[in-house]
Amino acid sequence: MGSDKKEDTKKPHPMTDPNLCKDLKERHDACFNKWYTNAFLKGTSTTSECQDEWEEYQVCLKDKLKQWNLEYLMDKNKVADKHPTSK
Repeated sequence: MGSDKKEDTKKPHPMTDPNLCKDLKERHDACFNKWYTNAFLKGTSTTSECQDEWEEYQVCLKDKLKQWNLEYLMDKNKVADKHPTSK
């Protein structure tokens, strides 16, 4: 006869979710790639125009870390609030 044990349906930790903030990351990456190709490589700009997208993505990541009581990681690593190419 069948086992009375419940099937182990433990969900993976949310940090391993590949869709975590995915839409925001994709928006930032698209913006960055466009800026890099159309402005930076042509020498017309050295400051990224994607600060808003970067900040939205960072807010999402920080929010998720806080939900999982891992916000201390942001402090330890001093994740930049500014885009790496911003002045």
